[in-house]
Amino acid sequence: MRIKLIAGLLLGFFVFLSIPTALAADLPMLTWERGKEQNVVLKGVAAQQNWDLEFVSKTEKTLQFHKSEKNSKGDVVYSVSIPESYATGLYIIQTVADSRTDSRALSGVTVLPLQTANLIQIPIKLIILLLAYAFLISTLSSMRMQKYERIQYLRPTPSAQLPNLIASLYRLRTLLVEGIRRSLFKFLLIREGELLHKLSPAAWAITPVLTFLMGCYATVGIADSVGGSEHIDSTIFIIIAIIGIFDSYSGFTAIFGFAFIQTVLGHVTSVQSSMVLVAMGLSWIAPGIAASLYQDILSKDKYFSAIKSFMPDVIASLLGGLLYLSSDYLIASLADHSGPIIGHSLYFPISVTVAIFIRINFERFILRDLHLTGENYQVRVLTMPRVVSPKAAALAAFYFSSTLFIWTNQIGFAIVNGVLLSLPLLLLVVRFDLPRINWIARFERNILLESTLVCVLAAIVMFKISNSPYDVIDKGKLLITDTAVALLVHGLISSVIDTCSRERVLA
Repeated sequence: MRIKLIAGLLLGFFVFLSIPTALAADLPMLTWERGKEQNVVLKGVAAQQNWDLEFVSKTEKTLQFHKSEKNSKGDVVYSVSIPESYATGLYIIQTVADSRTDSRALSGVTVLPLQTANLIQIPIKLIILLLAYAFLISTLSSMRMQKYERIQYLRPTPSAQLPNLIASLYRLRTLLVEGIRRSLFKFLLIREGELLHKLSPAAWAITPVLTFLMGCYATVGIADSVGGSEHIDSTIFIIIAIIGIFDSYSGFTAIFGFAFIQTVLGHVTSVQSSMVLVAMGLSWIAPGIAASLYQDILSKDKYFSAIKSFMPDVIASLLGGLLYLSSDYLIASLADHSGPIIGHSLYFPISVTVAIFIRINFERFILRDLHLTGENYQVRVLTMPRVVSPKAAALAAFYFSSTLFIWTNQIGFAIVNGVLLSLPLLLLVVRFDLPRINWIARFERNILLESTLVCVLAAIVMFKISNSPYDVIDKGKLLITDTAVALLVHGLISSVIDTCSRERVLA
């Protein structure tokens, strides 16, 4: 009898121990990628409970889910962003009541490494990219004003004779640049090489050849496609980017070298891989050109005297670093790869920001020395007939639409929003005769104030969207549409102000 009693107690004990295991086995299992925002939707009775959700494991810090407002059906969307640093493996989603004295497992989650860095599923990076675009495009919309349309630079006359080989490279660079169609881009490409030209005409002639070879070398280690860049020593990319800050044409030849080897090796076989190359080129060329142009036009605005000496330099440098970071995110989201991407570190955009600030101030010192020495120089001036061409606006629409299709796999959304995002660029090509609102031309425009205001208003709407009861993909689509509409409204207002201002001057 005693043996039966002991056996019964032991059986009951082991059955009790097996209960958690059975519950865990009955839990639904999800598979999530780290580095992305993930969602859990509670409906019906579950949504009526005032629960908090936690993402729990034994090895990582517990994450709290963000709870949205209820939608019209009473559903609640819980969101959590899993850091890329979190370990792969098994996690638990558990509910926590208000009293925090009772919790129970809701689901199990298997966390995998990031497979595709789709920005539509990484809201913080998408917001950074969209705000950078909003800041840049709203700036271009304001640049069409007469106040900003005149840009110039100084070119000293070379006095030293160059060796034959270097002289040939000097003439080759001159001819290649002159072969580019007259545009704002061509003018800036020439102007941004003048610092190196002032320091050494020989280095000005040789550097584009060296960066072409560096671009070719940057392809070493790529396994299957441009997206295989996780095998590349990323140091070469930041070196090229910094050289591009001091000489944009050298960054231009680097991307040609990179694209040439990629094409020869058969890695550029689709529109998507070509788009990666374009994004790569932006990271090597755009930060220096945009920062220099922005520093120039910011200097034409009025500020408090205490900040005017450094404000344009600081803002332009930060913009250049932001453009590099945005290009890095864009490359990662377009590349067909798994694993890390080149330049995936905040140290790189910070390095770009510092390099731009050094370049701006060093060039100012060189120009002052040029005046003091009385050296012969030419003044080259461009009065911008237009900021962009119709062809550039059309290419931008195609690029935006293709990118959005890759992110969402929805052709209708991609085409509509790609066109909306490019319309502010198209508005820069035309001027309207109507409407005439003469009083609006009395207000003096300030690029920094306008661009900041556009971004702040867009960010406020983005914050509201982030709290809305939608999953991450729907919220990402709303973020994109919000940015497109904000820029379109600003572009239309800029066009009206520009028309009225010019009529006022002529009158």
